[in-house]
Amino acid sequence: MPSNLNQFQLNINAIVSGLYHQGLRHVVICPGSRNAPLIMAFARFEKIKCYSIPDERSAGFIALGMAKALKEPVAVLCTSGSALVNIYPAVLEAFYMQVPLIVISADRPLKFIDRWDGQTIHQLNVFGEHVLGSFQTNDDLDSSHIQSTFTLVNDLYQLANGLLKGPVHLNAPLREPLYEAKNEIFIYPEAPVKKTVEKEDSEWEIGFDGERFFNEYPKVLILLGADDNFDEAPNLLAISKLPYAVVCCDVISNVHAMNSFQNWDLIFSKANIEELHLLSPDLLITSGKMVLNKSLKKLLRTHPPKQHWHIEISGYTADPFFSNPQVLTIERKTFFEQFLKFLPQHTSAYYQLFTDLNAKISLKPIEQDFNEIWAIQIVLKQLPEEAVIHLANSMTIRNFAMLMSSFKSKWKFFSNRGVSGIDGCTSTALGYAIQNQDLNILFTGDIAFFYDINALWNHYVPNNFKIVLMNNQGGGIFDMIDGSSGLKELNPFIKTPHQMDAQHLATHFKILYDCVENEVQLNEKLNHFLTSKHCHLLEIKTNDQINQTIFKQLKSK
Repeated sequence: MPSNLNQFQLNINAIVSGLYHQGLRHVVICPGSRNAPLIMAFARFEKIKCYSIPDERSAGFIALGMAKALKEPVAVLCTSGSALVNIYPAVLEAFYMQVPLIVISADRPLKFIDRWDGQTIHQLNVFGEHVLGSFQTNDDLDSSHIQSTFTLVNDLYQLANGLLKGPVHLNAPLREPLYEAKNEIFIYPEAPVKKTVEKEDSEWEIGFDGERFFNEYPKVLILLGADDNFDEAPNLLAISKLPYAVVCCDVISNVHAMNSFQNWDLIFSKANIEELHLLSPDLLITSGKMVLNKSLKKLLRTHPPKQHWHIEISGYTADPFFSNPQVLTIERKTFFEQFLKFLPQHTSAYYQLFTDLNAKISLKPIEQDFNEIWAIQIVLKQLPEEAVIHLANSMTIRNFAMLMSSFKSKWKFFSNRGVSGIDGCTSTALGYAIQNQDLNILFTGDIAFFYDINALWNHYVPNNFKIVLMNNQGGGIFDMIDGSSGLKELNPFIKTPHQMDAQHLATHFKILYDCVENEVQLNEKLNHFLTSKHCHLLEIKTNDQINQTIFKQLKSK
């Protein structure tokens, strides 16, 4: 169709066209004025789905959750100034969890920076070292820059979605008038065909004398950190069933069914100094990212393994244990296929040590009084065979780490452990649920929930999204920490005590709500909560003192 579209808007449309041809299919848009030309370009391009989220901090995390679910880049678009900085927490999380998030910001023309113009800051490179790359369009989009725009968009998309994924930032200085194309028929420049690079298959082989090697490294620990790679890795499962190497999978590793001992978190947490020394491995094999268990991290940092191999196809590792690992750039499945060929078939003394320590562990204390760990376990027993479980930070994920024996094999687990903040737990879970049709259930604490209530301020809250809110009226974790628990400033400056509940918030956001305060009430409400065809919030109120007692009993040596 004929169009009188000006060169300014045409260049902006080239950004959208270029991103689409690279693979972008979803963009979260934060309302604004300076970004109006970009909003029009995305909203009128029917092949990219747009979502309107008013709170930039929540929008960043919702886009992050979408990218996790889709396993592909998702963009978040905002206006200029402080709006951009509000996306920073999500950028941090995307950077450390290696999630392909594309941040697009509108900006004032560069000549207005530092001239007291509204919503004008230094936006280029605002995310510093926490993005894989910062890009900026030409300051004069009234000239023909379409080919250079395509090149820029190609570079930033490929960077975000490479072997090592992560966030990128595109800043677009836009001049006024911003709305002159509002009545025009939009056309989109045709982007060049995307070139695909074929990935070469690895033919890596372990080359050593198996018997001699394991005589030198008899204590073998395979540790899988946070990951959303759901491959079944049948050879790893076979390794975990052999009584030689010990396989420990983090609570959000998404291969928890392959644990040699489902309660391994408590094995390390309850071990005394002598037992911890014996638990230190000779050969450490890792994959994935961070691990939650603090006792294990401390052990590996103070008693480093003789040899540490990290399996990562991108070649990157953060070296969390200061052990200078050798990075094996190979697919995890291929590595364990090779490793299994050399693994001894007999029971190792190291495996037997874990067996003996595991026999001493009991979860019986959690049933003494109604408490949050017991309440979580009651809910878990009623969950279907397949579910996506999102865990807020602080006490919630730590409680789950002690309940891995209750996990079903097909459950998937997610948590914002990149920075481990509470700021976007609900928003990230919601973003994932928007793009996933399974039951998505968020377990969260009261402080994390109230901090991120704007996650529910949008029109996209899906019916398959459920929230279990553990309300103990304060940040209970700080009563567990040796240092903070004795501080006279604990209340109200660290623990954040409160008397709030979520009933009126649920009404405000038009979601279903139930509240329980004991086991009988929980069992009465649980089926309705799980089967209702609407977003539903179940608030479980517990006594913080009882929670502390039970948690300390479980962790006590």
